[in-house]
Amino acid sequence: MIKFIPESHKHSLGVVLIVVTALILGTIPAAIKEAIASLSPATQFAIRFTIGAIILTPFVRNLSLKLVRDGLILGVLLFAIFATATIGLETICANQASFIFGLNMVFVTLFELLFRKRLSVRAVLSVILAFAGIGVMSWNSGEPLIGDFWLLGSAFSDAVYIIVLEMFSPHHPPIPLVTIQLWVVAVLGILWAGFGVTEHIEAIQTSLGVLIYLGVVATAIVILFQTVAQQWISAHEAALFFALEPVFGAIVAFLLLGETFSARSFIGAAMVLVGIILTLIRPKIDESDTETPQLQESTVPDGMAQKGEVLVGMLSANQEIEELF
Repeated sequence: MIKFIPESHKHSLGVVLIVVTALILGTIPAAIKEAIASLSPATQFAIRFTIGAIILTPFVRNLSLKLVRDGLILGVLLFAIFATATIGLETICANQASFIFGLNMVFVTLFELLFRKRLSVRAVLSVILAFAGIGVMSWNSGEPLIGDFWLLGSAFSDAVYIIVLEMFSPHHPPIPLVTIQLWVVAVLGILWAGFGVTEHIEAIQTSLGVLIYLGVVATAIVILFQTVAQQWISAHEAALFFALEPVFGAIVAFLLLGETFSARSFIGAAMVLVGIILTLIRPKIDESDTETPQLQESTVPDGMAQKGEVLVGMLSANQEIEELF
């Protein structure tokens, strides 16, 4: 199905999917805050990912050992992301959580710079600025900082997830890869919640609408969109557009929960955004690093090449519908 999309349009569609993903991610802190008002974090977590996994399971096809292995790795990372975020949201407001989680973009770029040995003074300063902004936002006398540290752990885990997903996603159809991840997180969530799920039956019924939104839109759809998009765009490009998520998150928290920033929080949020933007401005790379490999001139006779092209076209037509599954 993905092959029906022209190559020239895939990058643009990937950007659109990432922006939509960032918008949905911006709604998650407010939705989770709404859910955990009546449910324990573990219960909300288990139900949310079980719903998401059940929704996609009927569409799974063509499992392989490599696909299952990569899905398990991504699933464990996904559990770390959302479990730490859910715990952190017990003690901090949703708009502040969005800006702390936005540091995942800083971590992504830092990983790229460190692994490619391109750490610059600007990158160091931008990280210091971003973390100082978090400190300014979190500096409320007498209030515990444990929630901020949980969200930092979530941002770090998400940065690792984005980079690993960039490596894995081009080699697998998106729906099975996402479904395996969701079942891994759902099982871990059920183990985390234990028998607490049965103790919240009434609260589950009351919060069913929020749970369905979290499970279908904010879990299954958002992770599927990100997985498809990162087949066509790099981790750094994904990080660039994910920088919109804190802004979306603050807007949604204000509209749904009535949360506002104090003057100090506004200053801290501005510092975080500037730090993220500075981090995401990619330094100039030598032309030798980005030189496009040249194709070698074929030694196959023209007639044979044309027959081969026809054969490839026939095989591709039969495989197009299988690409998504």
